Amino acid sequence: AVVSTQSTGITDGPWDFKKFLAKECRYNNMDFPGMCIKFCNVRRKFCNFYGVKRVNLDLMLKTLGLHAEGTPHSGISDTRNIANIVCTMVRDGAVLDNNEVVDLETIYTA
Repeated sequence: AVVSTQSTGITDGPWDFKKFLAKECRYNNMDFPGMCIKFCNVRRKFCNFYGVKRVNLDLMLKTLGLHAEGTPHSGISDTRNIANIVCTMVRDGAVLDNNEVVDLETIYTA
């Protein structure tokens, strides 16, 4: 296995960073964190890697033969489920690098 010293944020879709984090930053009068500008949209990576058109968290879990843990839309439960998906994808040979970029020009006007 190739080990990288770089890290990236991983989300289930673009909304966590592009919408929700941006909204929190605006609300708290904070700059958008530089480490979150580029990130890995695991939903998009999943579709490309496994050759499927559209998925959600539950469908990714089912496709991989995994079971959902915890309460849907609970931050910690979703995080654990995404981590299980990521681990399985990496074992299957997927490379999970940045595939999304937050456009700082538009997030504060949306």
